[in-house]
Amino acid sequence: MTLYVFSAWMLALLFAAVVGSWHGADTVVALPAFVAATGLLVLVLARRLPWYVGAPHRPEANAQQVQWAGQLCHNISSPSVTIQGQQITFANQAFLALLNYRGQADQVVGLPFTNLLHPVDHGRFAALLARAGNADAADADDVLRLVRSDGSALKMRASLSPLSSVPGSLLIQFSPDATMTPARDAPEGAMTSLLDQLDLVLFHADAEGRIVYVNRAWERLTGRSLADSRGRPLSVALHPEDRDAVDKSLAALAGGQSDHLGTEVRMVNGGGTVFWVLLRAQGCIEPGGDLVGVLGTLTEVTRRRRGEDMGSSRRYLNTLLANVPGMVYRGRNDPDWTMEFVSDGSMDLIGYEPWELVDNHRIAFGSLIHPDDREFVWAQVQANLAQHKPYQISYRIADVSGNYLWVWEQGRGVFSSQDELLAIEGFITNVSERRGAEEKARRRMWFEARTGMTSRAIFDALLAWTLHQSQIGGPPFALLWVDVSGLSSAVSVRGSEVAEQVLASGVAGPGSLAGEAAAEQVLATVARRFRPVNYPGAAVSYLDNYQFVVLLTDFRAGETARALAGSNELIPAVSQLAGRLVQELSAPLSIGGREVSVPVAVGIALSDQRYIGAEAMLGAARRAATQAAELGPGHCEFADE
Repeated sequence: MTLYVFSAWMLALLFAAVVGSWHGADTVVALPAFVAATGLLVLVLARRLPWYVGAPHRPEANAQQVQWAGQLCHNISSPSVTIQGQQITFANQAFLALLNYRGQADQVVGLPFTNLLHPVDHGRFAALLARAGNADAADADDVLRLVRSDGSALKMRASLSPLSSVPGSLLIQFSPDATMTPARDAPEGAMTSLLDQLDLVLFHADAEGRIVYVNRAWERLTGRSLADSRGRPLSVALHPEDRDAVDKSLAALAGGQSDHLGTEVRMVNGGGTVFWVLLRAQGCIEPGGDLVGVLGTLTEVTRRRRGEDMGSSRRYLNTLLANVPGMVYRGRNDPDWTMEFVSDGSMDLIGYEPWELVDNHRIAFGSLIHPDDREFVWAQVQANLAQHKPYQISYRIADVSGNYLWVWEQGRGVFSSQDELLAIEGFITNVSERRGAEEKARRRMWFEARTGMTSRAIFDALLAWTLHQSQIGGPPFALLWVDVSGLSSAVSVRGSEVAEQVLASGVAGPGSLAGEAAAEQVLATVARRFRPVNYPGAAVSYLDNYQFVVLLTDFRAGETARALAGSNELIPAVSQLAGRLVQELSAPLSIGGREVSVPVAVGIALSDQRYIGAEAMLGAARRAATQAAELGPGHCEFADE
């Protein structure tokens, strides 16, 4: 306001000076002087008027004054706080106990007082502050709802009093709201009668945990009379295993060490039946702030707890079934194998959701079984059900894409007390990988028997023994890695063409089988070309993907074996044999009526002390073969490690 008046005055002086300059030299001085004198006169007269109120000077309270205010609040028996502005500077013990902050003054002091007020009363508190700032603060009291530490609201009457000796400070005292106290003319018996009609057990226990009051619901819950229960510890009605814990918790409430209690405990009624109750309790505080025991409630929760236990068991079972690598089922014994229950494992197993299989909603499980296996599955299951024995069976089943996979099933019948078959239950899991490994092993044995080659297991043992003998003074030897893997792409192309031709002709089985047969025939033809090293002083084994290994201990094919004098004889002898082998293998092959060249690369590793074991020597020969292949078909390279 002062800035506004000063600005207006300066503008008036400037205006007077400008206007005065229009009327001559005398006016340019007289007019501004007149405006200045008039403004000073108005200001003097305004300060003398009764409605003028100057800006009050409110000095801030010092530390000694704040300490005095806190001591004053401490000596008041009713719940009280002092605030500076809206910040709490002190709270007495009665106030802390009222809001369940006993022993936690440091968490209250320094907070804005509105943090302890219910949000709906913030406006009412602001009005109280405005009224307390007036000269007449006799009416600065109203009902406010305080918020306890547990979040519950407490309606109290608040009175605000300015502390004249502490500038800017207010003392707030709280007392119970008169509207919340029971009418004095209401008979005590009527209130007791109302409480006795509740199904909720209400109790009041003293500092030692003895029952001072309990309503009639106690008799209905525990089967114990009110007369026998009053004066006895509350824990007498509890299960022996829960008594000590409850006694300690109630003592902590009565002593002010804790604010509230909420726990589920077991009780034993007069007939010896055990049941569960929810015990809630808190300290009983008089208006003066003194603790006079414990108030609490008891609610039976046996049925809810049993429901939670059953729900937990169901969740455990569902989690268990979801993690089983397969499908758990319950179904009817009919040709469609109609399902009544299917676990979520059906998605991972065959790609169908459980609801699609239950009651044949989308597809019958029996229709997914391979046509060649359906009669076999039915006969096996029926034979075991007739003897009340569990069954184990392996068969093929189609997934959602129509591809067949091998599964293994274990199940058994569910029979009634009259020996009537009610359902079948079991478990199905994917065993395609195991079947594939078995089939691969069978074909490998067939191939080795057909070509006369050494099995991989025997070859590895023979190589390890030969390397060991050479390193302790035995004769030298050589290991050849023969790589014709470049042939695989040509075989794949021609095999696909053969398969398409077979499918078009319609005179054979699945085209993929025809393609596999063609690939096996080519591999057997290549294996028979190892004639240059097919004698007692050599061993040949097939690894995979058209790659072979040859162990040479005799370097004169068809002649009597002899030990070489040294490495100067070893290298020429090995090179000669490797060259003959490359020449034999490189001859073109006829695949599907078309001539295909055979790219051959050979890596050679000679026996040496540097090889720690058979795998190290095999690795050296493989790397030498890779180097030979990079140089082009028909090359041989020695390991240079």
